[in-house]
Amino acid sequence: MLSLLAAVALNAAAHCGYQGEVQALGLARDPRNNNLAYCEYYLPTRDNRTRVLYYNPQGHRIAEKTLITPSGQKPRNAPRPEVVQQDYRHGEERIVRRRGDQWEMRYRESDTAGWEIDVIDAGELDVIDAGFDPFVRNNWDRLSAGDAVEFNFASPLHGRAVKLRARKVDCRGEEQGNLCLRVDLAQALLRMFAGDLYLVYGTEQRQLRQFEGIVNLLDDQGESQKLRIDYFYR
Repeated sequence: MLSLLAAVALNAAAHCGYQGEVQALGLARDPRNNNLAYCEYYLPTRDNRTRVLYYNPQGHRIAEKTLITPSGQKPRNAPRPEVVQQDYRHGEERIVRRRGDQWEMRYRESDTAGWEIDVIDAGELDVIDAGFDPFVRNNWDRLSAGDAVEFNFASPLHGRAVKLRARKVDCRGEEQGNLCLRVDLAQALLRMFAGDLYLVYGTEQRQLRQFEGIVNLLDDQGESQKLRIDYFYR
C-alpha cells in the first residue's frame, strides 16, 4: 500500500501526463522557486531492462532512458548497468555499453551532430548512472561510519571516467535521521571549479529519497540545470 505522502506524489506526477504502472517516480523541481521542471517514471523492469520516462508538466515526453542490468545480476542492484538515454527535444544522446572487457561511451549533443566515441577498460569504471544507488548500499557501513569513499563514475558527456568522492554530511532540517551524502570531485584542486551533489537516503529501505545538484537532463535551452528531485516508491 502506498503511504499518504507517496499517494500525494503520484497525484502530482499525474499532471505530467503518464498514467501507466511505475515502480518509482521522481519529481524534479527548481530549488529556487519549487516549480516543477519534469517528472521521471521508472517503469517495472522487464527482461533486465528498466525504462525511465521523462515528462514535462505540459504532458509531453521529453526524454527516455533504458537501464540494462548485466546477466546474472538483480535489476536495480547493479552498480554498472548499461545505459541508453535520448532527449527528444534536442536529440542529445548519452550511451554507455559493455564491449567485451571494455566500456564504450558515446555522446552527441543533437541528432544532427556527430558522435563522440571513447573506449576505456572495464576496470576503470565503478559506477554508471543509477548504479550509484546499489554502490551506496554496497558501501553503506563505510559511509555511515563517516568514511569518504572514492569511485570512478562514467561520464559519456566527457568521454571518460570521473573520479568522485562520497562522504556523510549533516542532514538538513526535516531530513534528520536519514543518511545524507555529499558527492564531489575527488581531486581537491578541482573542487572549487565544480558543483557538488547532495543526496538523502532513507535508513530503513536504503533507498534514495532526495537528490539535489546538476541533473543528467538538459533544460529546454539545452543547458545544464540544477534541480532537486524527490523520489517515491511503490
